[in-house]
Parts: sequence; structure tokens; C-alpha cells
Amino acid sequence: MPHRHQPRTQSCYATGVIAGEVADLAAGGALPSEIKIAPAGEVRTRDGRTYSFDPAVLAARFAADGIDIPLDLDHATSRRAALGERADAVGWIKALAARPDGLYATRIDWLAEGQAVLAARTHRYVSPTFHHTETGAATWMHSVALVTAPALAMPAVADASGAIEESTVPKAIALALGLAETADDAACLSAIAALGAAKVDKAVHEQALATLAAVSTELDTIKAVGRKVRVETLIGDALKAKKIVPAQRSAFEAMCATDEGVAQVEAMLLVTPAGLAASGLDHREVPDDAGDAETPVALAGRAIAYRARLAAEGVQISAADAVIAVKGGAK
Repeated sequence: MPHRHQPRTQSCYATGVIAGEVADLAAGGALPSEIKIAPAGEVRTRDGRTYSFDPAVLAARFAADGIDIPLDLDHATSRRAALGERADAVGWIKALAARPDGLYATRIDWLAEGQAVLAARTHRYVSPTFHHTETGAATWMHSVALVTAPALAMPAVADASGAIEESTVPKAIALALGLAETADDAACLSAIAALGAAKVDKAVHEQALATLAAVSTELDTIKAVGRKVRVETLIGDALKAKKIVPAQRSAFEAMCATDEGVAQVEAMLLVTPAGLAASGLDHREVPDDAGDAETPVALAGRAIAYRARLAAEGVQISAADAVIAVKGGAK
């Protein structure tokens, strides 16, 4: 019968509001050929909400749509499918009939899973999910579920909650908010509100970034100065110890461009022997015991001194070349 209230434009779904028992397959030995899926008239839930069903209107809408109504388990089509999860049908309602006492499914295509569930008697009752106006007038049937509701005769109220209350928040969003994937809408909204409250003002954020950049630059400068002093000391000590020659200075400084490079050069120089040991002749006077004739000892002394001076300048020559050079007048 028509609902006593004027329907509004806003609409929604309700599920679990009513439930009726399916024929006992084990007792009858045959699949139910028809089931009552909604009463005629008003149904009031325990929490005071009112829904109304006009079987003729619902049957006409089904005929006009031309779409079979899925039979599922525990309202999977309306609840699990809304979360992006799989919700297979266990049967299909292919015809509806309006009768004085309610709306009936008069032709049902039971799938294998639906037949098995009825035979096992794990789900003995039916409960429709229906689209309705804001005032509760059912406008069309969305799906029908096999449920485990208490054995209450149609039109019994099987669920005081009524409307679908499963969270429609995708699991990925809940997990991104640091919540369990089963978090409901209220929990997700609360987490989002907390994030908004913790938001830092843009000007404060930019100032903090600028300060951090300045401090980072200052630290880098201090670090670079310290490394430069360390490198100068290291290279200077290596030159004094004659472990390297002046011509190698720029190459070693390039190797010390990073802290890791400095550490590697330090380790290398630590095991490098002095390659230019002092001869002891640098301050020895050349004897003049033959007038203008230079003795071999004096010539050798001048050659050694000459060769050492060139080596200090980064030039390496043989002992023979040093003798020839000083004999030719090189100093």
C-alpha cells in the first residue's frame, strides 16, 4: 500500500530490516520455487524507523528495468562490493509477483553454491536490500540475501540497525591514515581532522626550511675549512719527509677533495717510505788540493748537491747527468 508520508527527493538503501524463512530444502527435498522477499504495507524497526512496501510498484519497476535481482549471502552485494571486494551471487531472481500480503520472487535460478547452502541449512532466511526515499518508501529491489537471522515470521524485524552501516572507505585510504583496513567512516574522518589540526602554517614552514638551509650551509663551510687545514698539514708533512715531491702536490690535494679522500691519502702516506734521503753532503765543503784541478770527491759532492736541489724542485736526473751538468758549470 502507498506510504503515508510524501516521499522526498533524497534516497538511500536499507538492508537487514526484514527477514523471512526459506522453505526447508532438507524436509521438502526440492529447491524453493518462490520466496517472499518483502511484506505489503509498513514495517517498523525496533529503533522506531518506518519503511513501507507497495508490491505492485516494486514488481512494475522490476519489469521496467529488465534486470535480474542477485541472490547473495549475508548482503555481500551491498556490503562487500561497496568496499571493492568480490561478492558472487548464489542465485538470480528472474520474476517478481505482487500479492496481497507482499512481494514474491516467483522464478529463481539457483546456482550450485546457493543449492549447497540451502541443503546445509546454514542460511535459512531471506532479507532484501532495497532503495527507498528519505521517508522510507521502497522504490526498487537492489538484491536479496540468504542470511542467518533468527527464525521470525514475515514481516519480522530482524535487525534494529536497518540501513547499511558498513564502511565505504577504501582499504587503501584507511591504511594510508595509519588505521586498520576495517576502520569505519567515523575513524577515518577523525584521523583526517587530526592531520588538519597538526598542519603547520605555510609561512612558518618556509621560515623553518630557510633556517635549516642556512645552518646546513654554515656547517658545510666549517667542515670545508677544517678539511683544508687538515690537507695542508698532511701535504706539508709529506713534503718535509720527502715522501712526495712538489710536483705531486696538486694531485694529492685533488685526492683530498672529500673526507673519504683525505682518509685514503693519510693511509697511503703512512706506509710510504721517504724516497729522498739526505746525503749528508749538503753542507760539506769541497776540498781544493790541486789548484784548479777538481778532485773526484769534490766533483761528486757538487753533483750530489746539484741533484738534490733539482729533486727538491721536482726534477729527477741520474747521478751521471748530474756529474756532467756540474762539470759543465751548473750550480
